[in-house]
Amino acid sequence: MKKTIFSFCMTLFMAVLMTGCSSDDDEIFGTGLTGKWDLVEVQNGPAGFCKDGYTNHYPSGTVIIELKGNGKIVFNYEDGKVETLDYSIPEDQEKYGSTLPVMNIDEVPFGYAIEGNSLKLHYYGFYFCDHIPATFVFKRTK
Repeated sequence: MKKTIFSFCMTLFMAVLMTGCSSDDDEIFGTGLTGKWDLVEVQNGPAGFCKDGYTNHYPSGTVIIELKGNGKIVFNYEDGKVETLDYSIPEDQEKYGSTLPVMNIDEVPFGYAIEGNSLKLHYYGFYFCDHIPATFVFKRTK
């Protein structure tokens, strides 16, 4: 399953060439993690070549995730591919040393923050090169 998350991350990083802008909408459609989220940007990560503050924007619909209340997360990619994984909120949060709450997608940890209609997933998993770990920014959809 870690390979699946790695594949997801690599798919996003490979999409670096497909930049675009999305419109901002300040309307909030719900609260909490459950719901549909549209990828709008990836901050930092290996695609940024170790530069802090690097941001890659994505057109709406590139990756839509749906976090369901039953512990499932569904990835819907623009090419029609659909992937369903498990997610959980571990009870032993202190082991991650994070100021943010942590969720595991499969077994890969992400710190998460919800601010208005935005969800930020900060990658806390293992990586092999010298770079600032990626932060995936999603916008809540209806």
